[in-house]
Amino acid sequence: MKNKDLSFQALRGLAIIAVVAIHASDINNETAGNYSYSMIFRQFVNFAVPVFIFISGYFTPSNEFKTLSDYLNFYQKRLSRILIPYIVWCTLIILFYKQNYQWNWSKIFIDVLTGQVLVPYYFIIVLVQLILLMPLMVASTKSKVKNFLWLSLSPLSLLCLYFSRLYLNYDVQFPWYALPGTVWISFYYLGILAAQGKLNIINKNLSKISLLYIISIFLAIAEAFVIWKVYNLTSLANSQVKISSFLSSLLFILVFLSVRKTKDIWPKALIIIGEFSFGIYLFHVPVLDLMSKITNKLGLQNFWILQLLINSCGVIILCSLVIITIRKVLGFKVAQKYLGM
Repeated sequence: MKNKDLSFQALRGLAIIAVVAIHASDINNETAGNYSYSMIFRQFVNFAVPVFIFISGYFTPSNEFKTLSDYLNFYQKRLSRILIPYIVWCTLIILFYKQNYQWNWSKIFIDVLTGQVLVPYYFIIVLVQLILLMPLMVASTKSKVKNFLWLSLSPLSLLCLYFSRLYLNYDVQFPWYALPGTVWISFYYLGILAAQGKLNIINKNLSKISLLYIISIFLAIAEAFVIWKVYNLTSLANSQVKISSFLSSLLFILVFLSVRKTKDIWPKALIIIGEFSFGIYLFHVPVLDLMSKITNKLGLQNFWILQLLINSCGVIILCSLVIITIRKVLGFKVAQKYLGM
């Protein structure tokens, strides 16, 4: 792979580490002290989903769609790449991990359709929506007005969410507030613009963007505590779907694009983890449960930060070893096509 492509593999690696850390931070955070640590920590890693959405947009084909077969071929290739592993893993999770469905087919169908078989699977449903809209987005990039309209959809979705939760006092629960593609679509569109060279970041602005990113993290921490203490909306306080978190995610992406222009060598470990990122995403939750049981037996539940570190590192290592083994046993093509590995 080219060095510039390796930069995105490294970014994928960083993002999947953040995903695992987000879910690991929820373990044993019931006490007020641990919950405060968890909330602060979450603001540093809440870039995960926006970054994955941005990467998906960046690697979207920029070719024009002229015939029906062009659309069908694109959808078949792009959707099968994520939906086949998704269905396979949903089946495995239902059969061997979450055995509370009791063959309730209507619940199984609804949970698979809405990405609720496992907590992280809502991302697949979001991605499907964005892929379906992709031809419209690609066709819009030449118009400044259309660019503005696409980029405004995520901020408008956030305003609707805030209005509902803070003004109307209607607490929209996860994953429903994160499921609409409009919530994330601006990051996808940014990826398309960046791939077309329309999101140029001048290197000399790196220090300014980095400073703004640091400020945005403090703003995210402040907003999280206000939402927690004043409005008692703990899920929104931790969530990636809030104004300050979207701002910090945007600035994180801009920092990456600026650094990418000058940096040719990227950490090999991040590149390898990035290569395994989709597979890790699909089955890291059961592995995290296993790691938390082990660290709880070791008495680490009283040391929240240490347990978070060990659980996160353990999950990444174990998942990577499983993916390497499965690739050798089944072959790369089969492991990738059916298991996302």
